[in-house]
Amino acid sequence: MHIVIVGAGHAGAALARWLLSAGHEVTVVEQDRDRCNELDELLGSVSVFGDATDPAVLSKAGTNRAEVVVATTRSDDVNLVACQLAKHHFAVPRTISVVNVRERTELFGMAGIDVNIDVTELVLGRMQHGLSPVGFVHLMPVPGPDSKALVNIRIPANSVPEERRVRDLPLPSGVLLSLVISMDGSTTVPTPDAVIRAGDEVIAVTTAEAEEELRAILSPGSEE
Repeated sequence: MHIVIVGAGHAGAALARWLLSAGHEVTVVEQDRDRCNELDELLGSVSVFGDATDPAVLSKAGTNRAEVVVATTRSDDVNLVACQLAKHHFAVPRTISVVNVRERTELFGMAGIDVNIDVTELVLGRMQHGLSPVGFVHLMPVPGPDSKALVNIRIPANSVPEERRVRDLPLPSGVLLSLVISMDGSTTVPTPDAVIRAGDEVIAVTTAEAEEELRAILSPGSEE
């Protein structure tokens, strides 16, 4: 698969290295000649020097035969224009872009960019993960107006009681249990009669306000 990456910064260079190691053909468009030279020394002749908002530069990078274009620069304007050119001028099937200012995420979606990566959301997710109690991990935000998130809760092996049915759990409003992963790796859709045991992991959708209550309900008697 041929992939064009816009931007040879830390993210773009790391992505290029990973894609090359996976056997893909990669071209990186970068308007800093020194960065181009550094990247070529590191990965081989993969860079094209120039402005990614210029169709001639994208053409030189082989965008007309690319299956994916990924924009990783710190400029949302550059990322947006490059992806739009890829999509509408070169008919690239899939475009992916970093969005540095989260208020512009909706704009990128309206512009037809297939996948938009909110940098602020990524940073917040990592910070929430670091601040979360042991056994509680934020997996991803759930789109919508009420700030819900998909979370993973590991029920400690010393949890008391050792097993309970879903119908007996006093779940907070706005919480939905999506999947139960047993210690042996098997998965169960948590119907009302499903049993959750100590040592299981539960995937759930929850609001921020209900997180602590949900964890307390799923991990009673835990010493963690």
